[in-house]
Amino acid sequence: MLACIPNNTRSLQVTRHLQENNQHDKEPYMIIKELGSGLHGRVLLAYDNQQQRHVAVKLPTVLTVNALTTGHVNIDELEQQVASITHECNAMRRVQHPNVLQVDRLIFNQKFSYDYVAMVTEFAPNGDMFDLVEAAGALPEPLVKVYACQLLRALEACHANGVVHRDVKPENLLLDINYQLKLADFGVVAVAPMGSAATDVLLRDESGTAFYMAPEIKSRQKYRGTPVDVWSTGVVLFILMTGFPPFNVAQEGDAWYDDILAGDLEHFWKTQPDEVRCAMSPGAQDLISSMLVAPDQRITVTEALQHTWLQGADSVDVALIRHAVSTHLEAALAASK
Repeated sequence: MLACIPNNTRSLQVTRHLQENNQHDKEPYMIIKELGSGLHGRVLLAYDNQQQRHVAVKLPTVLTVNALTTGHVNIDELEQQVASITHECNAMRRVQHPNVLQVDRLIFNQKFSYDYVAMVTEFAPNGDMFDLVEAAGALPEPLVKVYACQLLRALEACHANGVVHRDVKPENLLLDINYQLKLADFGVVAVAPMGSAATDVLLRDESGTAFYMAPEIKSRQKYRGTPVDVWSTGVVLFILMTGFPPFNVAQEGDAWYDDILAGDLEHFWKTQPDEVRCAMSPGAQDLISSMLVAPDQRITVTEALQHTWLQGADSVDVALIRHAVSTHLEAALAASK
């Protein structure tokens, strides 16, 4: 059963029925708190009493505690969100990689004559990359190299299994107990037919987060799937390295964005603030430049992993990564006092 504990500690019981009246099919979860919510679901922190570990549970956003209590739910909206979560789960199950958040199971629930699903995943207790940069500022370049490799490896695994993420951003890069990167939130994922590569995926819909979208997504023309993940990665790496976005708004009329669209990367870098240019080595600039170009010129994730700037960063010991992040956070905390 799912047990939701509101702040007043009284619990609401939501029972799972995989097979009616079969008590052995019930899995106990204790809901602790809400971790976040978005267009495609609410994410809750829960404790799995069977496996004795914390997990994350994703529910349709329309299912609030009040809705579960009263049964007043928009069924059409619920069905759409259930389909979205199921699609997301199926895509994530295609990709088994240490830097991709792993699905534990789908729980099929029944409540007030309608069915819904909850997706249970591993829990990443150290927040996300946005939280880290917000708390401690730009990351040291050696640490960005490590996270760049981990993100690119995750995307390489996705693309090899016919999956295009389409929403790569700091908020979707979770950090596990050892500060290892976990690519999460496959809510707008595009999936190639089984047996096909992601490079075969041609898309037209405008999905993702506007600031991180590749320009071709907004063109209303068909576009290849895999290059859009590379563009988003370039934006993310810029932010991790500098603590600033590469442009003010991702649309024509923004001077830096226009430089990128025009292919004038030299002017793009030359006009960046001093604190941005000083924070980034020529090698980092070169890799990011190869990501923020037209899709037919854009580097692939596999080519990016072979870039000279990333050499040696793909095999850094976990303990060293954890120490580097802890040291960075401690230094930021000390500087703020």
